[in-house]
Amino acid sequence: MSIKDELLFDFSIRMPRLLIGGKTGILDNVKKIVLISENNIVVDHGKRYSSVNGSGLCVKLIEEERIIITGEIYSVEFYGDRGDIHEE
Repeated sequence: MSIKDELLFDFSIRMPRLLIGGKTGILDNVKKIVLISENNIVVDHGKRYSSVNGSGLCVKLIEEERIIITGEIYSVEFYGDRGDIHEE
């Protein structure tokens, strides 16, 4: 599979996708924002949720199914269909 095919496949999957680098995070496939605070942002991806934890968190941009956040990002948690928690 070529790199182009892999990227197109990645973008066609309707699962949570988070790109974190430095003090910026991009969350894709967002259906709705559940919680926004200075220390936590929780979003609904349909059947899954993700939570970004840190300090000084701020939503800089909201687009169709994408939000961009800034601040000190300490951890990301994923919640599945059954309420399972996976921390990275």
